[in-house]
Amino acid sequence: MARSDLAIGNLPFLASSFIETANLFKKKTGKTRGKKVIFIANASDTHKGKTWWVDDDRQSFKKLGCQVKNIDLRIISKKDLEKVLQESDIIHFCGGSVLYLINLLREKGFDKLIIDFVRKDRIIYTGTSAGSMIVAEDLKLSYYDPEETEYIDVKKMKDFSGLKFVNFLIIPHTNNKDFSKGNVEMVKYLSKFSQSLIFIYDNQAVWVEDDKFEILGN
Repeated sequence: MARSDLAIGNLPFLASSFIETANLFKKKTGKTRGKKVIFIANASDTHKGKTWWVDDDRQSFKKLGCQVKNIDLRIISKKDLEKVLQESDIIHFCGGSVLYLINLLREKGFDKLIIDFVRKDRIIYTGTSAGSMIVAEDLKLSYYDPEETEYIDVKKMKDFSGLKFVNFLIIPHTNNKDFSKGNVEMVKYLSKFSQSLIFIYDNQAVWVEDDKFEILGN
């Protein structure tokens, strides 16, 4: 496991796809049966069509024996979210639009609440795709992903900060041709940023524990 000064709190598992890495999560966490998962799919709110990746994530947790509670950030109150956080073991964010998701969290005031729970090791954070990206300090690189402009007016955004759990940015789906266009566009602007990047395949995940991280793979 590589030494790092990147992590704050209990943030163990950042992946591109949970269906392809659920076995890695189980190996690292041990017993998963009966664990209560807050399942958040709001990054896909603006997607037109079937959100198959959300279904994949949800079913993968269920196959691990977890109890999945679906939460819609658009309608839950801050008080109710805090109660669910207190009763749960894991909070999981699915993929979709990075900037839409972080804006929703910020507008509802949920970002600070989740940050507090994670930093105090009161809940385990897991994410796939956009859910793995929002934990970075700086999300400005997503500004250059052409797909993001379909979901949000990035020109009006004033704050591109993420949850700031780590000071690297995950670039998911590196080996998936469906995401190649967006990834290529972002790579063009790497010289504008000093933040470290970690590129992962769909069968890989970054496991973060205390001040160390490890890239896992099947």
